Amino acid sequence: MFPPSRAPLFEWVRRGHLAPQHLAQAERLLGLPPSKAQWQQLLDRLLLLLGTLCLAAGLIFFIAFNWHQLGRLSRLLLVTAPLLAVLLLGLRPLTPPQRQALLLFAGLNLGGLLALIGQTYQTGADPWQLFALWAALLLPWALLGRSAVLWGLAWMLGQLALVLYWPLGIESLFAFDEETLAWCLTLGNALLWGVLLALPTHLRPPLPTYLPALAAGLGATLLVLLNLFELTSPLAWVAWLGWLGAGYRLWHGRFLTGLALGALSVICVILVAVGKWVDIDMNGFLLLALLAITLSVLAVRWLKLGGGAHE
Repeated sequence: MFPPSRAPLFEWVRRGHLAPQHLAQAERLLGLPPSKAQWQQLLDRLLLLLGTLCLAAGLIFFIAFNWHQLGRLSRLLLVTAPLLAVLLLGLRPLTPPQRQALLLFAGLNLGGLLALIGQTYQTGADPWQLFALWAALLLPWALLGRSAVLWGLAWMLGQLALVLYWPLGIESLFAFDEETLAWCLTLGNALLWGVLLALPTHLRPPLPTYLPALAAGLGATLLVLLNLFELTSPLAWVAWLGWLGAGYRLWHGRFLTGLALGALSVICVILVAVGKWVDIDMNGFLLLALLAITLSVLAVRWLKLGGGAHE
């Protein structure tokens, strides 16, 4: 991991908490700028991650390309053999990046195995069921391996299963429409965000808290946009404003990306609200373009001078 940026140091100098002549010494104590060894460590991890993704994808594409030349047992062997090899390698002492790479490969390989079984034996399962089962099977591995990668993958698969279930909801047990889907994304991720923040650090899973937080914001933004065009629940505005307020309080001076996405959400809502009341012609498009540029400049200025000053 890289040390923090110079921005907090510059802010301390501006506020008089750090003498300008001591700025260089403070940078050295924080390891700024990153050393050659830190850059090498970052490149090693990126290449290890890229190699893992390419290996897992290559195995799946190899089976798909040679589907008609391979028998059922051959396909299953090609998927299960690497999975067993990864599990055996996991018994050896490994560095944390190597262990995370093996867990990621095993998690991706597990999804390929589920898809292979469904395609070979024609189980009739819907795609959302595949992703939901995949996410559920990943959770024990993520828990035992303390793997942030697997936690993130399981969380993403759960979101994908919910989205894929939505078009089938009318014919299924629960009737889903766009508003229901947005509420599920918003409330479910907001609840997960709150649980992660409430848990003690030693009990908290290594899932980054900003993932469910940003997904909750996406759902809340979608709810507000739907409310602008349809007679949906006015509680959408409460959920959206609550997300903006909680995000600002938790991320101000700490998480610039979250603040930037919050500003983007505000810009989108304002543009859609204005676009609803203007004529969609050349003048209307020009007005929306100028408004988008103005709001973007104001957002960047706010992030630079206020929102992200301490990042």
